[in-house]
Amino acid sequence: MHKFPLLKDGINEELLKKAGQKVDDWLKELFDEGDLTKVDNITSFSFGSATIQVMVIPWHSEDVLVKIFSYLAENVDPCKVAGDYLRLNSDLPLGRFSLIFDNTVMFSCSLPCANLDRSEFVGALQTVAAYADQYDDILKEQYGSEPCARIQ
Repeated sequence: MHKFPLLKDGINEELLKKAGQKVDDWLKELFDEGDLTKVDNITSFSFGSATIQVMVIPWHSEDVLVKIFSYLAENVDPCKVAGDYLRLNSDLPLGRFSLIFDNTVMFSCSLPCANLDRSEFVGALQTVAAYADQYDDILKEQYGSEPCARIQ
């Protein structure tokens, strides 16, 4: 039996910097100068009614992640939205819906970045942008911001 290596804790600062530069370069190729906003290590752009954010974050000692995400709706009722979006997750080819701590729905995709190529990055970017633009309005329309008594 062959064993695969376990992930080792640690931050690879050199790879984090190199991957961040690679992602920045690709974004500059894909967008006009005024389309991108960069604050700290997060670059964002608008796509339809959604704002897409991109960041490179530590993962383990030998790799980092590029995380592409969009916040879709705030203060949703988790009792109403959770089941529907968990079902959608099972059919998605790439990316996932999640409910974060303040009942905000997010759509995101994270990819290992050490060997990431441009087509993988663009595919993830297109996926997040398309789903975010489609579902931000649906979420706001279908799921109110009434508090849910069962989940606090």
